[in-house]
Amino acid sequence: MTFTETEKTELKQKFTDTLSKEIIAFLNTDGGMIYIGVNDDGTVCGVTNLDESLKKIADMLESQILPDCRSFVELGTKYIEQKHVIEIGVQKGDDLYYIKKYGRSSQGCFLRVGSTCRAMTEDQINIVHNKYLDSRVRITEIVGGIKNPSFQYLKLLLTEKGFTINEKTFAENFHLLTKDGSYNKMAELLADKNEVSIKVVRFKGKSKSDGIAMRNEYGEKCLVVAMKQAYDYCADVINETHTSFTNGIRNDMPLFDRDAFREVWFNACLHNNWADGTPPAIYIYTDRMEIISTGGLPQNLSKDDFFRGVSKPVNEELAKLFIRLNLVEQTGYGIPLVTNRYGETVFEFLDFFLRVTIPFEFELESEDIQDVPQGSQKSSQKSSQKIIEMIKQNAHVTTQEMADTLGVSRRAVAKTIAKLQETNCVRRVGSDKGGHWEIITEK
Repeated sequence: MTFTETEKTELKQKFTDTLSKEIIAFLNTDGGMIYIGVNDDGTVCGVTNLDESLKKIADMLESQILPDCRSFVELGTKYIEQKHVIEIGVQKGDDLYYIKKYGRSSQGCFLRVGSTCRAMTEDQINIVHNKYLDSRVRITEIVGGIKNPSFQYLKLLLTEKGFTINEKTFAENFHLLTKDGSYNKMAELLADKNEVSIKVVRFKGKSKSDGIAMRNEYGEKCLVVAMKQAYDYCADVINETHTSFTNGIRNDMPLFDRDAFREVWFNACLHNNWADGTPPAIYIYTDRMEIISTGGLPQNLSKDDFFRGVSKPVNEELAKLFIRLNLVEQTGYGIPLVTNRYGETVFEFLDFFLRVTIPFEFELESEDIQDVPQGSQKSSQKSSQKIIEMIKQNAHVTTQEMADTLGVSRRAVAKTIAKLQETNCVRRVGSDKGGHWEIITEK
C-alpha cells in the first residue's frame, strides 16, 4: 500500500496533541483519512503503543472537540509490512467544529487547504457558522407570508399524476402548515399567487458588463409552474440546434444538453435555501448558461458524496412533492448525468451559493439576442392567436405543424408558446411526444 499526503489524506508518524486540529479540519471541509504510523515520505514506521494511542484518540474525540463529532469519525487499524498503523476515517460534519479549549475562534477552528491544516479567519468562522444555522431552518417550520392561499395549480398537477385530493386534509397531508396550524413558507412557495419571482436574464455578450438583452420574470405563482415555465423557455427557445452534413450524413447539434440542464435547474429549485427568500436564477451569455442557487453544498454532504449522486435534500417535504410529480428522481442519477456530460468543474461551491455553468456547443450569434423590436408586437399577437386556434382544433398539434402552417421557423413558434405559457394562456400536459396542449385563458 502506497501513502501520499493529499487534500484528503494526512500522514502522521505518531500520535501528538495536534491530531485534534487535523480531525477538525477534515470535519469542517470535505472529510478525509488520517494514518498514524506513516512517515511524511509514505514509508511505514508503525505504532508501537497501539492500545494506548487508540485510547488517547478516543478520549480526544470525546473531551476536546465540540460539537460531538464521534458519529463522523471511525477508528481502525491496519497491519502493513508487519507493523500496526492506525486509520482514522473522518466524514464531513454537519456543524462548525472547534477545539473546546479555544471555542469558535481562530485558535480553535480549522480547515483543510490542499494537504495542510489552516486556522480559519474570523470572517470564515462567521460565514460557516451562519450557514449551518440557516440550513437548520425548515421551510415547513417558518410561517409564510400569505394567510389564506389557494392551491389550484398544485391540485391540478397532483390530479394529473393520479392523486386524489381531500380538501379537508390537503394542507396537512402535503405539510403546508406549521405546528400551530399557520400556513408555512412551503405553502407560500406553492400557492397560486405569491411574491416569489424567478429571473431568467440574457446578456448580449460573455459578461454582464456587455449589457442585458432580455429579462424574463417567472413567478408570483406556484413554484412548480414558474420553474417549469423557466425551463421551457430555456429548453425550447434558447436551445437552438445547428445542423451540418458530413459525407451525406446529417448531424444535429443542440446548444446544450437538455436533460443535463433539466437536472441542474430542477435541483437548484429544490435544494435552494428558500428560508432566506432568495430564489434561484438563470443567466444566459453568448457562450454559456449559469444556474445560481443559494445555500451552497448541503450540510453533512461531502463533495465526493455529491458527485456520486448521494441525495440529502435541504427541503425534505418539497423533495417528496417533487418526486410525486416526477420532477426529480430518487435514484440519484442526476448529478452523475451532468458530470458525465460536462465534468465536475461545472459545479462551483461558494460560501452561500452553488453556481453551475453549462458551456454552449457553439456561440450564440449576436442577432439572436437583440431586444425584440416594438413593431413586431402586433405580429406576435397574431401568431399567438393563430396558435391558440390550432390548439382548439387539435390539442395534439406539434410545434413543427404549427410552424408549417404559420410559415415560420419551429424556433419562432417555440418563442411564442413560451410567452403563452408564461402568461398562463396555454400549458403542456404530459410529455413532449405523447402529451397534448390545453388552453387555460385566451388573450
